[in-house]
Amino acid sequence: MPADQPLLLLVDDEMGVRESLKMVFGRTFRLIEADNVDLAIVQVREARPAVVLLDVLMPKTDGIEVLKRIKEIHPACAVIMLTGVNSQQLAAKASEFGAFDFVGKPFDVVDLRQKVARALEHVGAETPPA
Repeated sequence: MPADQPLLLLVDDEMGVRESLKMVFGRTFRLIEADNVDLAIVQVREARPAVVLLDVLMPKTDGIEVLKRIKEIHPACAVIMLTGVNSQQLAAKASEFGAFDFVGKPFDVVDLRQKVARALEHVGAETPPA
């Protein structure tokens, strides 16, 4: 994968979810992943991803707290929250703290690809062909 392709960070404590996301995006993006909050923060600080796909329910803390930390470190990053809990209140809170979008699990692949493409446009990164 060329180094000029947009970088996506996949943050989820469930390996199956990360594997699914890698199948969806692995051919068209450079991917890095984190299975915990501490690694996610290190990845954001060091790799500066264009987009982060972030699980809301993470061990030790919730995704909203991680979202706040990500936006402090790398404000230009677009964060798409992933959750198994479909809540308008949660979506509103995520938006308040800078989330670009909100996706329910199980996710619709076409919808998720479209949201990532819009996030890349938002941050000024070029969307690779599907």
